[in-house]
Amino acid sequence: MKEMKVITLDAPTYRERGIQYGQQAKEEVDIAVSYYRKAFGEVPGWEKILEFSRQFIDASKDFFPEAIEEMEGIAEGSGHRIEEIMAVNARYEISKFERLPECTTGVYHNETTGKKYIFKNCDLNRGVKDHLVILHVVRPDGFRAIGITEAGQLIRDGYTNNGLGMVNSAMYDKTDHAGVAIPGTVVRKKVWESRTFADAAEITRHIYRTTSTNMLLADRYGNATDFECYPGGVDEVNCVQGMIGTGNRFTVVPERNKTDDERIDRGLRLKELMSERGDTIDEFVIMDILKDEKGAPEGICRGRTPDCETVYSIIVNMTDDKVYICLGRPSEGEYKEYFL
Repeated sequence: MKEMKVITLDAPTYRERGIQYGQQAKEEVDIAVSYYRKAFGEVPGWEKILEFSRQFIDASKDFFPEAIEEMEGIAEGSGHRIEEIMAVNARYEISKFERLPECTTGVYHNETTGKKYIFKNCDLNRGVKDHLVILHVVRPDGFRAIGITEAGQLIRDGYTNNGLGMVNSAMYDKTDHAGVAIPGTVVRKKVWESRTFADAAEITRHIYRTTSTNMLLADRYGNATDFECYPGGVDEVNCVQGMIGTGNRFTVVPERNKTDDERIDRGLRLKELMSERGDTIDEFVIMDILKDEKGAPEGICRGRTPDCETVYSIIVNMTDDKVYICLGRPSEGEYKEYFL
């Protein structure tokens, strides 16, 4: 299996880093734009999608103008229109097609060993594997970070030298609706660059959304909260016995879930496996846990189906500032180690 391309972003401004991104990942951005152009379908048509995309650009400028500057740079560097780059970034908000169950995320803090981890298996359409990239940010102001995303998108999951780890997954609330709001990718970008966990949490708590999302945040200092976000509010889940496990379900208010899901509860399964391993847990034990296929094909490591599978896995050792990423299903691939 091929390795993901590592994009190094070390220019002094957001726009210049965007240009670096677009130039280095041009092939993958081309694939991503083509992928979503096809995924959105012939109705309402690509030009209509881009008209909708422009509204997301306007909605984001006051909240985080630097994110738009970076997207403009990605567009310039890759030879695409800014509206196309935003369409890739706002895929959840724009999307009209049926969503698939996706992603298992977790946190493990061990008071005995002092180890702290945040991790995720990302389940998406199999075609997404063709345009995943790793972003390595080395800014002149000292900010450093490693993360993973779809080419052309701002960061999805990763870790920074401020000690902040972030992983995300979809949620499906009964009140989700089409509409214009700050896209989740723009929100994640601002959260990711926060200096402290408290700053990141405050951003997450005060964003208007049209579609639901799950943002799991943790840091090297022992803070960890899962934010179950939906149109009109946010519910929070803290560590219990040093653990958080999520699987695309609302847990604070289960009635929010769009449909009754009788498949395996991946968040619960994750916590069961962590409890069984206890003080033996390290990044290599977590790798083993993320290979679990109970409930296949909807297990923690999602089985290969015609339209979906686990497309990547990420584990962050926040104690030692190490990031491990596996392209594809953990049960079949290998984790590669990355450093800030």
